[in-house]
Amino acid sequence: MKEVITTLLLLLLLIHCQNSKTKAAAENSPPGTTIQAATVSVPAGAATQMDTTVLHADSAKISGETYTAIYRSNDTFYVLKANIDTILKVAGLHPNFEFVDFNGDGLKDIRINYMTNVPAVQDMLFFDNSKRNFRRVKNFSDFPDPNPVKGTRYYYSYHRSGCADMNWDSDLFYINNFKAIRIGNISGRQCDNRGGIKDGVYIHRVRGDKENLLKKLPIDTIWQYKDFKWGFIREYWTKNYKLFI
Repeated sequence: MKEVITTLLLLLLLIHCQNSKTKAAAENSPPGTTIQAATVSVPAGAATQMDTTVLHADSAKISGETYTAIYRSNDTFYVLKANIDTILKVAGLHPNFEFVDFNGDGLKDIRINYMTNVPAVQDMLFFDNSKRNFRRVKNFSDFPDPNPVKGTRYYYSYHRSGCADMNWDSDLFYINNFKAIRIGNISGRQCDNRGGIKDGVYIHRVRGDKENLLKKLPIDTIWQYKDFKWGFIREYWTKNYKLFI
């Protein structure tokens, strides 16, 4: 807000100075002389700062063209091309977003970060190079805290599943035709187990709504890793993702 007020004051001062010069020129000019008022151009960034409906804005250059994402107070997300043409308008996202190359194709995507009880819930808008626009990845928010399985087209997520994070899950997934598809799951259980489930690490292959148990490990397996369960999850998916393809 201070930056907006400062920008407004500077612009008003500039306009006042230009008007004063114009007035003085008119008073000192010979009769019949036409004096044209000076124009003040406002940079695009300053104009965005002055717009109080803008909650957040960011820009990125993709394949030589500038794209600007704006979230306004009407809870609507916009993407503009060259700061002129609105090419995307989506309601109900979140003002915390950033341009990132999530899928490693050299083109910037837009990641939406939500504030929820489940940490690191995100939405993703991939850049569609064929249409020169952004498309929302379906089901992406079902996979919190997504990380790439390095050197592959696959990703894995992590979310707590209760009991102060003593129960947790990690899903293996990939993205095809702007849709996130789950193909594997690791479930850690060591608290308040029900339905005959005992403490352990359960690893499943997933196809649609069907889960097939591949392996069960002792829960203390995760203590063998430097980064605890996160180290186990990262190493397991990196070494074994092909079992789920």
